[in-house]
Amino acid sequence: MSLPFTYPIYLWPTAGLALLVLLAGLWAQARAGLGVRVVGQRPWALGLGLALILGGLGIGIAEPRWGVPESPRLTVHIVLDASRSMLAMDEDGTSRWNGALQTIDRLLSKPSPGLRFSLDLLTGDAVPLLPPGEDRTLLRDALRAVRPGEIGSPGTSFGRGIPQILKSLPEKEPAILFLLSDGEESWLAEADASQRATSALKESSVPLYAIAFGQSSPIPVAGAPPDDPREKSELLATTGNPDFLRRLAEASGGRMLRTDESPLELFQKLAEGKAPLPVSRSLIPSHPEWGAWIAMAGLLLWLLAAGKPMIEWRPILVALLMVGAAQQAKAEIPGFSLPQGVKAWLAQRALDEGDLITARKWRPRGIRPNHRLLAAEIDLRSKHPDGALKVLAPLTGQGSPRPIPAWRMPALLMAAQAQVALNEPEQAKLLLERLLLESPGRTEAVHDLQSLLPNPEAPPPPNPKSPPPPRPSQGARQDELEGFQQRMPKKPTPPAGVKDI
Repeated sequence: MSLPFTYPIYLWPTAGLALLVLLAGLWAQARAGLGVRVVGQRPWALGLGLALILGGLGIGIAEPRWGVPESPRLTVHIVLDASRSMLAMDEDGTSRWNGALQTIDRLLSKPSPGLRFSLDLLTGDAVPLLPPGEDRTLLRDALRAVRPGEIGSPGTSFGRGIPQILKSLPEKEPAILFLLSDGEESWLAEADASQRATSALKESSVPLYAIAFGQSSPIPVAGAPPDDPREKSELLATTGNPDFLRRLAEASGGRMLRTDESPLELFQKLAEGKAPLPVSRSLIPSHPEWGAWIAMAGLLLWLLAAGKPMIEWRPILVALLMVGAAQQAKAEIPGFSLPQGVKAWLAQRALDEGDLITARKWRPRGIRPNHRLLAAEIDLRSKHPDGALKVLAPLTGQGSPRPIPAWRMPALLMAAQAQVALNEPEQAKLLLERLLLESPGRTEAVHDLQSLLPNPEAPPPPNPKSPPPPRPSQGARQDELEGFQQRMPKKPTPPAGVKDI
């Protein structure tokens, strides 16, 4: 079991040095001379203080990790065996392929905020089908278009395919492999394939979770169709090997799942940090500041145990402390600027009064979510959508804390508004769909998304490149007017002798 540290290798040398210093302090305390007693020094406390300083330094460098991720997310790379052996009918009256499709349907049947899915087919080589994304409907449709044995190289090779898939994964991204197969290796020897796949998984720090299909007894399956349609296809025998998949999963840090088990709950725990991931791909926050607190406690103990000579250094230490505090205050408030909370209050008040110029003047630059939302609103009203997107980027990423915080929905809505202002409606749709996936039934998001979708009942817009219809000539227009005049009833003529007034 690995320690909850990012770099645990630094703990052992610092622990050895701290123990050596502590033993030296105890040895000096047992043989304290007259001068040490006169000045009031305590060697055991000096040794303990210096040991705490070294221990805090080692702990800070090693970076202890605990807590839950600020924005939980996980990319599940689905690896589906697409060899001809998956057509064997030994999975409760159906084929192995249909059993794998039913498992994937159960995985995608419920909303899974924070999870992205990709799809790769495993044959004699890896066949990438869909990149990571959140469109579950597209993934289902892509699977329905695949016929086992008709894509990629014949057979199945875990020793070749899994390293090919792992090479395309970005580093330090929380990711796992979800393998659905019968476990039958047909290209390499089983030991060689296991060694290659396990080495690639450990090197990339990606755990593998697998579900095995098929029985351990030989099952006939039709081979490749012959070139001559008059000939019958050859019958082959296939045997499931779940033990191979179990060894592969456990060696990588994952585990074997049952066929009737829905992996969605497990994947959500991995995304939220409730189940362990390898440290290099984990989102659990690190806390190196605790090493600094331990080192400061050791420094304080060392100062208290230094005796009378340290009394003369106290004014100098106080002066250094005041200089450090002044530099820190100058860094936080450059040019005697106000705190970010006060700026946010002034900017919000100016926005409420409709004074955009004053709001831009007091625009906050803090890292708190409310400060970012206010700064993004000011940028949007100032016709700077690109600035609003930069400010909102930490709040609109894939994955969100649980329970959903109050700032998540307005951040996604404003980001979608900024994308529309930048003439990027597709990106706006993705943000709104992410919002509805995390918080279904939000009327604002539904209305905005409907406004971006095309109306099938609306007439098609006119083609700007098509020429306008020809206008009638002036002579034809004149003839039409004369015809109207002839058909119109004539004004009655007044009787003679009567003056028409």
